[in-house]
Amino acid sequence: MKKLIPSQRADLEHKLKHPKDYSERNRLCVILGYDEGISTKNLAKTLRISPITVQKYLREYDSENKTGSSPRGGSKSKLSQDQKESLLKHLQEKTYLKVKGIIAYVHEQYGIKYSRSGMTDWLIQHGFVYKRPKKIPGKLDPEKQRIFIEQYRALKETLNPDEEIYFIDAVHPEHQSQAVCGWIKKGVQKTLQTSGKQLRLHFAGALCLTGMKIFTEEYKTVDADAMLDFFKKLEKQTEARIIHVILDNARSNKNKKLEEFLMSSRIKVHYLPPYSPNLNPIERLWKILKEKKVYNRYYETSVTFFQAIRGFFLEEIPKITDILKCRINDKFQVVDLNPIKLAV
Repeated sequence: MKKLIPSQRADLEHKLKHPKDYSERNRLCVILGYDEGISTKNLAKTLRISPITVQKYLREYDSENKTGSSPRGGSKSKLSQDQKESLLKHLQEKTYLKVKGIIAYVHEQYGIKYSRSGMTDWLIQHGFVYKRPKKIPGKLDPEKQRIFIEQYRALKETLNPDEEIYFIDAVHPEHQSQAVCGWIKKGVQKTLQTSGKQLRLHFAGALCLTGMKIFTEEYKTVDADAMLDFFKKLEKQTEARIIHVILDNARSNKNKKLEEFLMSSRIKVHYLPPYSPNLNPIERLWKILKEKKVYNRYYETSVTFFQAIRGFFLEEIPKITDILKCRINDKFQVVDLNPIKLAV
């Protein structure tokens, strides 16, 4: 390829700011990169395309000034508007595990042939991405979640100044490294050591969004006796005339000892719908705990791990109140069911 003149480079740089698709972007990167002295081998490696494709892009620009990709699939490479709308509707109803299944469907329904890369481009251009469905509990009931949200809002609106609402849950940090995604330079492999033993800590926690008040206690295990003790301590450290407690339906939260205690207690219990952690704001506190002390971190001994977790509850929480207020709230979102249906 001939050396670019300044006006050509300026034009290509301008196009690179707003490419029509990722194929055009690759072509522009190849042309500009080669002009800057980058080898075809390194360009292919960086852009994750074959060296033959790199050479083709350079040859086509040199002979035709071509910077955009041609429509793929032969003479019938584009769907009509009606065909496109029909295909989009079909793809929203049915999920394909492989692009070749979509190619076969388009050929069978419309008589139009697409290559694998051509159909991949089409899917990306129309807002499709290759991702996993979100896993949810099989017994989740969106309608029960909506009813709870309405009842919660009604409770908030009628709450007296001498009443408080606490969200309660337990967390069990485990001494085991948890790998999560992070921004890592392409081609670089980062590692995370893991520990042999998987010892756990057990905490019960209560969160009041008003004033971001947090109360936690550590237990050997969070069972019925632990929750009874936790309720008693929560009542002692809270001056409110009525303490509304919202929590899940775990066995430790429903037992005769607790029921007997509640009969003469200032605590009034409200249970979440089954399988609805998305309706408990304290879950976000547990997420912040993991982000700060667990994710992508290796603790050589359980002692240092335990120190880090206990330090979060005892020392760090008071220092990050602004972060907690920003990230923890009761703007609940119902998890609606949208079951995945695979194309046969």
